Amino acid sequence: MQNILLAAGLASRSDGEKLFYPYRGRTIIHHSVASSLEAGLFTVVVTGHRAAEVAGELADLASADLLIVNNPHYHQGQGSSTQVGVAALNEDLPFFISLSDMPLIEARHYRALADAYTGAPIRPRHRGTAGHPVLLPPSFIPTIAAHRLPFTMRELLACHTMEYLETTEEAYVRDVDTASSYQRLINDSVQRP
Repeated sequence: MQNILLAAGLASRSDGEKLFYPYRGRTIIHHSVASSLEAGLFTVVVTGHRAAEVAGELADLASADLLIVNNPHYHQGQGSSTQVGVAALNEDLPFFISLSDMPLIEARHYRALADAYTGAPIRPRHRGTAGHPVLLPPSFIPTIAAHRLPFTMRELLACHTMEYLETTEEAYVRDVDTASSYQRLINDSVQRP
């Protein structure tokens, strides 16, 4: 399988810093990409804002399974970056769409979704809240590529029937969008090492 990791946005709610916050000896973006690679996924990281810095954070992960692509039009939003990501995928394989600000996602979280995949779109759901990553069939590649901008993946997915993996794993819904959410993450990791 394969994975698009979106890492192109302005991250304005964290003053552009969220991907570079330190977490357990690495940055948040490094954790996100390392987990995807550990899961055995061909990983496409879509950069935009601070692209060179994101690429620098991932230099030690360089391999045939990691492709970093830049979206020069990242200011057009998430849909634009997702289109850049799908252009780099194998059109015959299912693919994940992941957010790069979710450092609690580990390889096992990807595997759990892959194990539950029946060929229909599937995403995790924790206590009624839909999470990430989302696992989509190959038919979504041309759908995303042809979708008119601007759009968000939430809007696009709302038009399709979705299966859910019901889970007690908070990792699927825990992102780091702000300095305060990052501080809560750090506090929680100190309390539960």
